[in-house]
Amino acid sequence: MIRFDYSGRVALVTGGSSGIGLVTARAFARAGAAVVIAARGEESGLRACMEVEGAGGRALFVQTDVRDEASVARVVERATKHFGRLDFAANCAGIGGDMAPLELSNQQVWDDVMAINARGVWLAMRHEIPAMLRTGGGAVVNMSSIYGAAGKAAHHAYVASKHAVVGMTRSVALEFATRGVRVNALCAGVTATPAMRQVQAAYPQVVQELVAQHPMGRMATEEEIASVALWLCSDGAGFVTGASLPVDGGFLAA
Repeated sequence: MIRFDYSGRVALVTGGSSGIGLVTARAFARAGAAVVIAARGEESGLRACMEVEGAGGRALFVQTDVRDEASVARVVERATKHFGRLDFAANCAGIGGDMAPLELSNQQVWDDVMAINARGVWLAMRHEIPAMLRTGGGAVVNMSSIYGAAGKAAHHAYVASKHAVVGMTRSVALEFATRGVRVNALCAGVTATPAMRQVQAAYPQVVQELVAQHPMGRMATEEEIASVALWLCSDGAGFVTGASLPVDGGFLAA
């Protein structure tokens, strides 16, 4: 993984107790940042926090439901009170929903996916960015997907939510372009997360076909996705805002 120095900085990671969120939280901590882990699961969140601290990092876990504005406001308030500032946010909380033909789609699934993947990102930015502005600015990375730039049959809610993330990212980036906050989306391809490994075990042929659509012929590692998230927060990406950056092994180029 690329080396970054974020000593004295503070990063908030939603969905930070598992998958890409957890690996991103670890990466920020290794780079010297204090990390606030926001997640619904108390046990997994505390475990992630202890893991970061056990490796020599500084961490705070705040149980958070990104669907609920009061909950999101609370984690940002706790972050700034505990560490004194907020510099970076990686909004990784998300769910996959279901795979169903349109006529069999479940409205509750649609509502749940949109509430977490889309409204959750919107609520997070509403509270993260004002906190960043109070200490001079910062950077936000919103986790989208290759399906924020492409369609996939029978994945209506997930695809819609990830397109929404890209649209919000562009809109909010324009709003704060001259105010010291950069906002970008990361469009990840298929990634070897624990959740994807479970899908692979249950539906090996489906995952094999999906991986084959990536010209590099493999899944991304969680560390490869986290590295790009940290780069988007760095001074090296200082002129990058409003972007939807594919990290997809060539999927969107094919």
